[in-house]
Amino acid sequence: MTCRFDTSERRRSQRIPQSVPLYVRCLDPAFTFAGNLKTVEVSRHGCVIHVLRPFLRGSELHLDLLHGQRTVTARVVHSHPIGTGMVHRIWTVALELDTPGDVWMVNPPPPAWSKTPEQQRHREKFLSGSNRAIHHQNRW
Repeated sequence: MTCRFDTSERRRSQRIPQSVPLYVRCLDPAFTFAGNLKTVEVSRHGCVIHVLRPFLRGSELHLDLLHGQRTVTARVVHSHPIGTGMVHRIWTVALELDTPGDVWMVNPPPPAWSKTPEQQRHREKFLSGSNRAIHHQNRW
């Protein structure tokens, strides 16, 4: 029997292919790394990058988004090698943002990237206020 999992059901937000230039610095004093990289995939909760060496799980990274002039921090979820044998390896590294959001400036964002509860409350409050104003106008 084969068990299949739908990754969209396991993820908190949809991953999309997106190349975003980053300057990455490892904040772990035991592991020195700094360099220009690009994302392979992004989501509201993190990203995937390819690197020439692995990062330790839980390592904190400082990400400078070069085009958006934004800075965020993220933690390493996992590092997996691409390729086999003695061939030079590239590592796929998954990062989780410390503060979820559309830091990648994806336009338009996928519908599955729902707003935060605070953003949703603000939107509902704004819409209910607009409806009252329209209702009030129509009474005169």
